Amino acid sequence: MSGDPSVRPPHARHCTWRYGARHPENEGPRRISPPRHRGAGARGAEGLYGPVRWVRVLGLLLALVAVAGPGCAGRRGAAPGDKPGRARATPTPDPTPLAGAEPVHVAPLRSGQFRVCAFAFHSPDELAAIKAALPAKDFVFTDLSPVFPGGVDSTGSTLSRLTPGWFADRCRPDLSCDIVVYSGEFGGAFFGSYGYYLTIQEMEEASCQARCKGLFGDPREVFLMACNTLATKSADRRTPEEYRHVLLTHGYSHADADRVVAMRYGPLGPSFRESLRRMFTGVPRIYGFSTVAPLGVSTAPRLRQYFRRKGDYAKYLERAGRDSAPNKDLLTAFAGMGMVQAKGVTALEPTGADRDLVCGLYDDSQTVAERLRVMRQMLSRKDFLSFVPTIEVFLGRHPPEQYSDAERRLLRDIQSLEDTRRQVTELVDRLELSVVKMQMANLARQLTWITPAEHEELAAEGLKQLLAEPLSTEVADIGCELSKYVPTGAGLRSEDIPDQLLWHSEGYRVLACLAPADPRVTVRMLQGLENIDASTRQWAAYALWKRRPLDDEVLVAMAPSLDDSSAEVRERVLQTFEAEVPLSPRVLTAIRDGDPDLAATLEARGED
Repeated sequence: MSGDPSVRPPHARHCTWRYGARHPENEGPRRISPPRHRGAGARGAEGLYGPVRWVRVLGLLLALVAVAGPGCAGRRGAAPGDKPGRARATPTPDPTPLAGAEPVHVAPLRSGQFRVCAFAFHSPDELAAIKAALPAKDFVFTDLSPVFPGGVDSTGSTLSRLTPGWFADRCRPDLSCDIVVYSGEFGGAFFGSYGYYLTIQEMEEASCQARCKGLFGDPREVFLMACNTLATKSADRRTPEEYRHVLLTHGYSHADADRVVAMRYGPLGPSFRESLRRMFTGVPRIYGFSTVAPLGVSTAPRLRQYFRRKGDYAKYLERAGRDSAPNKDLLTAFAGMGMVQAKGVTALEPTGADRDLVCGLYDDSQTVAERLRVMRQMLSRKDFLSFVPTIEVFLGRHPPEQYSDAERRLLRDIQSLEDTRRQVTELVDRLELSVVKMQMANLARQLTWITPAEHEELAAEGLKQLLAEPLSTEVADIGCELSKYVPTGAGLRSEDIPDQLLWHSEGYRVLACLAPADPRVTVRMLQGLENIDASTRQWAAYALWKRRPLDDEVLVAMAPSLDDSSAEVRERVLQTFEAEVPLSPRVLTAIRDGDPDLAATLEARGED
């Protein structure tokens, strides 16, 4: 299939996951997805380094760990009112997240009743069709989609913001589901226009917990109504390059697009199908799509057709029990649409043993030492790449720098795995400059397969290459990822910063991430507050705010922006002045020229 969404099959879902809000830090400007093709130097979907090469697509991707543990950027859902795939070019102040979804009421079952548990991410069509087809006398429908304080829920239009962990909160010992339905978009995570998301990693970890058995082990049937949910690593109608183009077109950052492509086609981690089979252990019938899926408005009639054909669905469930025979009626109803059927893993399969390893690494009831032994088993295997995402989560939560002497001895045993070390370091050497390369290098550093000095050298060389490239969204993405691992940008001098970075919002975004310490950079950044483009002014104001404390020369120059036409610029500049209280007489005079009342307020606050 062509990567151009205009030639997508009729009524096909977007089948992409826009990772959502990117927060430079929690209080920073919020970018739902970066602007594309804006300004000089912006490039097309092939990015900075030409067409995607297999060494990049198959490179070790450190998967979907942004919400996995402490310090990760957890709020990635679409903002209220955003449509799937639409880039938001203007950053907005980070909203205060809701504490989480309200508890779900679990209605008791009468004798002979079945429970349907549902998660809606994008549209009501499929769930409405299923609910209408299953009579209330036989089925209790439990919607586990987040319900928000104030009464806005998944059937509303513009949702909302959730703190991480909402899904795990849905697990409870008194909840046992006979049918589970996930309805939405999918690209390594379930997501959609309702504004919340659910990653494979979150599901995998929850499935390991005994209290989540009712969601993962008890069901007789699971409906995964989204693209690629039961895809293997095999190629489909799209090449990896085309799939990446689709992701970029629908709002992914370049870094996130590379992640999902590698998860879909490359060796990192199991396939989506195996991941979900591993989660739904023992479930006899799992239904999903091996490729592009139709939109909900197209699948809803097929679902109605299927349930009519089955007749009394309660009797069907009783008769089928835990049988995993093909559901011919469902497959016929969805003929030609890529619907496939699978079953959850069993203890007799090799994948069942893999699940035990993965769950062991997540198990906080075990000591770090016990889990390091599990990690060694994983890294000793020829297919160790399939465990790398889970290992990264573990190391992120339990950094080697914090290990006890006994734990360090176990880590040294892992470090002695010569064949694994060689494969990882060779991949680091071969990969082009990318987020994946720096993440892999960070893993190698944590395992001391490269030294801290070598890691810093890689980052410094990468930064040098980056600053020589024409400015683009991908440059900003990679620059910000570089800063997460090594603070290389702090040593940049003003003369190292090309003028182009000060002409575009993406330049200020990357400067905010790199945080060069040279005060001359601060003075040069002031020009961004006079840019005709509001997004550039907003990012400039944010980048300056991050450089506090600021000297009087800079604060005086920022004072006119208190009257900027953009409310977000005004708010950020005001926050900057409030943070710098007490202000000098010179700065107060500059503020007083435009707003005497504000100057008086700030002066009084400084005297308190």
